[in-house]
Amino acid sequence: EFVALRLENKNSCSGRLQVFYNGTWGSVCSNSMTFKTVSLACKELGCGDAISLDPILTYGTLSGPAWLDHVECGERNSSFWQCPSAPWHPQSCTDLRDETHITCQGKRPETSPALVPTCPNSTSCTDREKIRAVGGESGCSGRVEVWHRGSWGTVCDDSWDMLDAAVACRQLGCGPAV
Repeated sequence: EFVALRLENKNSCSGRLQVFYNGTWGSVCSNSMTFKTVSLACKELGCGDAISLDPILTYGTLSGPAWLDHVECGERNSSFWQCPSAPWHPQSCTDLRDETHITCQGKRPETSPALVPTCPNSTSCTDREKIRAVGGESGCSGRVEVWHRGSWGTVCDDSWDMLDAAVACRQLGCGPAV
């Protein structure tokens, strides 16, 4: 099963936290959500440190699935995907006030990774900043390149399949592989 994480909003580093699961995007519910969980989500998204878990005061019913609830990351978790949670279910929560809205410190660059001065040379770079897609219509299509030993190199497609493409797309922050 392929899963991915995104923030739905105009600013790609703040907004409604969603997961891609079972072929659709759905909300992450905020019950039991801690600042550590928000921090790992921001890190996974390539958005730096967490700033806040934003309360939503609007009453109403969710318009789509809410896949995940009670995500409880602790000090031993180094990735959002390692954190324990309630079982995945399309109606994990039903009230708009239970949706997770977060704000992260950074903003993912809209330009090519080559224009980011500190990466990929910096030791603080994330995996997302050490992979890129070039020569396509956007940063989400094209030839896959990785940063290795000081330069960009093309990844050969020998033995690649959709699972490999899914990993690359997830690291690029581009959703599911097509």
